[in-house]
Amino acid sequence: MLQPLSREHMSGLVQARSLAAAANEPPIERRAALARFASVWDEEIVEHFLDEERMLAPLLSTESMSRLLAEHRQLRLLAERAIAQAMSADPDADLMRVLGVALHDHIRWEEREAFNEAERAATDGDLQRLAADAAAIERDRPGSRPRLRL
Repeated sequence: MLQPLSREHMSGLVQARSLAAAANEPPIERRAALARFASVWDEEIVEHFLDEERMLAPLLSTESMSRLLAEHRQLRLLAERAIAQAMSADPDADLMRVLGVALHDHIRWEEREAFNEAERAATDGDLQRLAADAAAIERDRPGSRPRLRL
C-alpha cells in the first residue's frame, strides 16, 4: 500500500546523492545541484512529506512517529537554507553535504523500519484507506507511478 511513497523515494535518493557529490565540486556545480533539488523539493518532496505524516503517523509507535516528524522538520529547515543559496556565488558545501546525508538516511530509515512498522500495525480499514490514498498519489504525482509494468 505504500508503494507510491517508496517509488518517490528514488528521486529523493537521487537528490541526496547529487547534493552530497556536488558539495565537492566548484560553485557552478553546487548551484546547479541546488536548482535541481529545489525543483524536486517543490514538485514532489513537500507533498510527499505531508502524505507520509498523514498516512503513517496514525500507524506508528509514539517513538517512530516522533522520529518521522522530527526528521521531516529538520529536513525542511535544511532544505530551506540550502535552496536560499541556490543563486549564491558560493553555496555552502557543508550544508549541501549535511542535507544530502540527512535526506538519504531518513529515506533509508523509512524504507527499512517505518514503512514495515506501519504495514504491520494496519487494520483492514487502514489498508483500505491507504489503498485509496495511494491511488490518489499515483494519479497526482508522476514520480509515484510504476516505471515499468511486467
